[in-house]
Amino acid sequence: QDASHRDLLPPLPPHAMFTASTADGPTRRHRITSRATTAASVAFFSLLGMALRVSIARVSKDASFGVESTHAGALEEVSHHCRSSTSGSGFFIQNALGCMLVAMIARHKRSMNEHLATGLASGLCGSLTTFATWMGETASMCVNGHPFQAVVSVVSMLCVSLCCYRLGHYVAGCGMGDEPRCFDDLCGLRALLARGPAPPVGPGLGDAAGGRGGGAERSEAASSQVATSIEEAASKVREGDLGSSAEVVEGEGELDWGLAIDSSESWHEPESPKDVKLSPVLEWGIVVLALALIASYIGVCVAREYSAGLLDLAFAPAGALLRWYLSVYNASAQKACFGIPLFTLLANTLGCACNAASAVLVHHAGSDIAAITIAAVSTGFAGCLSTVSTLVSELRSDSIGGLRVRALYFLLSIGLAMAVFAPVLAVAPC
Repeated sequence: QDASHRDLLPPLPPHAMFTASTADGPTRRHRITSRATTAASVAFFSLLGMALRVSIARVSKDASFGVESTHAGALEEVSHHCRSSTSGSGFFIQNALGCMLVAMIARHKRSMNEHLATGLASGLCGSLTTFATWMGETASMCVNGHPFQAVVSVVSMLCVSLCCYRLGHYVAGCGMGDEPRCFDDLCGLRALLARGPAPPVGPGLGDAAGGRGGGAERSEAASSQVATSIEEAASKVREGDLGSSAEVVEGEGELDWGLAIDSSESWHEPESPKDVKLSPVLEWGIVVLALALIASYIGVCVAREYSAGLLDLAFAPAGALLRWYLSVYNASAQKACFGIPLFTLLANTLGCACNAASAVLVHHAGSDIAAITIAAVSTGFAGCLSTVSTLVSELRSDSIGGLRVRALYFLLSIGLAMAVFAPVLAVAPC
């Protein structure tokens, strides 16, 4: 029957057949161009993240970080010289700051250019935070004979990161709850510079004064919308069907995975308006400011002859791009892995493995240049390949599953990191 109906259909003209066969050509080219632009944005902002991480580490190298600081003590005298003193200068402030920044970016992701948002989240915040350095110092604590202090260090860093993420979400809303006046195209500058009542900045963001006009009807409508959205999101989580990482947020594009899983439903808040877009002037201002900071970092490194800092910067884009590329496949593999973001876990584990190998190889380097290069692979490549900002985004959101799934995911991340670091630091002779 199908064949007979097919025979009754008129044949397509040659030009129509050619058009149909090449219809997806522009779409494919657009997808490639879009992904290349996003990759360039991630690589560019990873330089800024790397520069900030190294700068903070250099400034705070002599500071005491409490439970994050230990000394090798009597173990220094034994034949294994991989044991060394530990400090939180390489990750503590960086992880806290990166988690706060990524939460701010996530709250305004709908108002930002997709490439800029992904570059800031995956490039800047992902490279500013580092899971590999954190786990390396934790493993060194255990090797130094302080296992309880290592556990306290892990718990404290996790709590600080989660609190900073929540603080970033609050700061991004200007401390004004669900509908802040700063949700405009100039990040609140319009409201600050305006004389008298601020104009409306979008549907549902306040009547002429940016307030909460509309009374009970508007509140009830917003509550009903939030309840419906939460129920739909919960249904998707239960069914294990979240689509692609970009589909969770916008339905298209290559949005950063960490931004994609941070949704208004998980915060029990109304969605921010889609028609409020960041001013192109501010977007270019962010890029110019980042370029100025990177140039300043390079200038300081050159002036002080700090070649290690320049090599760290050189290896940063490779690690950040690999992590971002792996994260694109998180959503597709999530259902098969019981909700666990497999590729974030893989990126963090690979970063730890690279960091552990560098810690041993640096002692066998035949020259100072080789030693500096190996150390730069650890700080630059491995540090940017691993991330805490995305990890905390996943742990805070219920998009990957319930509390048990998230606890299992965190413990699995820690366990794999220790399985990589502990044997290398404790057994391998240096």
